[in-house]
Amino acid sequence: MNTPRTAPIARRTFLTTAAAVTTFTVLKSGTVFGAEANSKLDIGLIGCGGRGAWIADLFMNTGKYRLAACADYFSDRIQAVGAKHGVEVGRRYSGLSGYKRLLESKLDAVVIETPPYFHPQQCADAVEAGKHVFAAKPVAVD
Repeated sequence: MNTPRTAPIARRTFLTTAAAVTTFTVLKSGTVFGAEANSKLDIGLIGCGGRGAWIADLFMNTGKYRLAACADYFSDRIQAVGAKHGVEVGRRYSGLSGYKRLLESKLDAVVIETPPYFHPQQCADAVEAGKHVFAAKPVAVD
């Protein structure tokens, strides 16, 4: 008994069909389980002075981030930024080592807006803590 041979499919026909099928199988990100829960990144702000407060506003205005923690040497600065962006009082850290306590908390990324002298150490500590880093320039002073 001979089985009938089918004609080979042309490359163009195969690619067109594959593209059409793929178009219908791709899902919107909102329909994937858990995508909505992870739509905003929790960030921590190190340096809450004038530039730090300004950059925090820029991040918040995108709607893609949530300021979850902040740190600065001066307590009045962290209180002002924290109050404006709804940071829990227990996640506002002051003093020279306040940023280290911030890095111990659960965050997706940190924003470093301190004087340039502090950038190398703070960036290194943030990377070592497993955080993504948005650092103001310059990354180092020499």
